[in-house]
Amino acid sequence: MKTVQIKTLIFTTLIALVLSSCTKSSDIAYPTLKKVYFSETFDYNTTDASPNALPSGWTSYAEIGAKLWSKSVYPPPAFPVTKGDGYATFSAYGSGDGANVSWLISPSIDVDQHEGESLSFQTCHDSYVKNTSNSLEVYISKDYTGNFGTAHWTKINYIGTLVWPYTKAYKYVNSGAIDLSLYKGTINFAFKYTGINPSTGAYQVDNVAIVY
Repeated sequence: MKTVQIKTLIFTTLIALVLSSCTKSSDIAYPTLKKVYFSETFDYNTTDASPNALPSGWTSYAEIGAKLWSKSVYPPPAFPVTKGDGYATFSAYGSGDGANVSWLISPSIDVDQHEGESLSFQTCHDSYVKNTSNSLEVYISKDYTGNFGTAHWTKINYIGTLVWPYTKAYKYVNSGAIDLSLYKGTINFAFKYTGINPSTGAYQVDNVAIVY
């Protein structure tokens, strides 16, 4: 998040460099899953093209401003490590734009494959998220084919909305189960970041899953 990671850092040699950290997603009591149809942890492996590249199928679209979502890994692979705990992240910090609206769009998901599917994920924000001009929202599209401008997006309400001051900084929040039973065919879901300077806080997304 920004250039400063917000995952918990355990390595004592780097404690002096850490300004803040999110509670590790592994420390959160996550809802018990039945059968997993789709999942994404954003973790890093040496086979990845880049530690900061989004996983295959995931895309970012800058609706306002030019900055895009990316993946971050803790600890950074430069240590070196063969894998690391990753997450998708966005911050308007350093963008140079008066406003940023950037979308993290999932791969296409065929929701006709199973019955009773639901979407869940974890999200976190840092202490620079101080008002509703810096927010994270979730949308679903039934007609996204790669062209953002021609797609229609529906906002999804979910538990644990991370708009200040309803959740604490640096704490992962579970979304709860978002029912997908009303959707048919192929869908894409997306995380929409909005940041208006000088509110330049960062958000993280992790442990995305569709279960049935």
